[in-house]
Amino acid sequence: MIPTLRTLTRKSKIGFGKNKDLTIQKHLDLNKKISLISAYYNLTSINFTEDILSELNIPKEFRIDKPGANKEMYYKMLNTKGYKKNNSKSGADILKKYSKNVSNSYLQRYNQGKN
Repeated sequence: MIPTLRTLTRKSKIGFGKNKDLTIQKHLDLNKKISLISAYYNLTSINFTEDILSELNIPKEFRIDKPGANKEMYYKMLNTKGYKKNNSKSGADILKKYSKNVSNSYLQRYNQGKN
């Protein structure tokens, strides 16, 4: 099967993920460049026009041949450009942080008011 290559312009909708209905220009306006950079390097069938690649600050030496993906080049580009991985916990991760494992005996004592 031959992969089809989508070259996205500013008016194109990305078509996948959480913000699938947003256009590329809206992603750039909302400063969500890292999601577009990730799509460029990790998805084989996604490419951008030259002006978008320059706005994403992807230099010529970090461009990859499409169709194809290159995760090593992605991490190398992030490290040289100073991007940092966001490890802030939100959503369900916050709930995991504060939940504690409880045993059946603890729950039984708690229900009977002996805690």
